[in-house]
Amino acid sequence: MNNHDSQLDFLIKKMAEDHRPELPSPDLIWWRAHILKKQTQQERIERPMMIMRMLAAIVCLAVFLGLLAGNWKQLYSGIWPLIMPLAIVAGIFSLVAVGLLFREPRTKPAKH
Repeated sequence: MNNHDSQLDFLIKKMAEDHRPELPSPDLIWWRAHILKKQTQQERIERPMMIMRMLAAIVCLAVFLGLLAGNWKQLYSGIWPLIMPLAIVAGIFSLVAVGLLFREPRTKPAKH
């Protein structure tokens, strides 16, 4: 068993010595760095918009829940069967709207 391990070690060392990794060209390194820089700039620019979207969604949800809680007696009394489906639809609409706000924007493919 020991002989096989030493042979395996020898083969691994020989393969490592024979392997010469190639460095990417300077143009490719510059291009990748340029793309990364643009991505970080775009993220930095879009960050306030994402914060404002989240804040708007939270405020809308808080207002909706506040109105719902403030009018609970009226909702529960006679018009409950009419209001409950509308509240469910409004809630679903709100969730869909928030989902659309937070989805990734579509980017158009670059033309060559």
